[in-house]
Amino acid sequence: MRATILQRPGGSFTVVIPSIVAGQFRLELRGESIKGEETPSVQEGKDMIAFSFSPTVAVEDIEKVLETLGYDFTTLPAA
Repeated sequence: MRATILQRPGGSFTVVIPSIVAGQFRLELRGESIKGEETPSVQEGKDMIAFSFSPTVAVEDIEKVLETLGYDFTTLPAA
């Protein structure tokens, strides 16, 4: 699966992930005691979930979760 991490100035960021695997990602976040806000999204005609995180969550921790789950990801600055 492919995920995109959008980093914002100030340290907050959003992970956009296909909705079909969002449950697995959500469970892994809970296991790591990481909380984020969820918003349904559509990207290139595909159902996605956008998980938004505050600057108190380290992007490296989320990257580790994505790697643990075997997801490919790209980190980009948010527009």
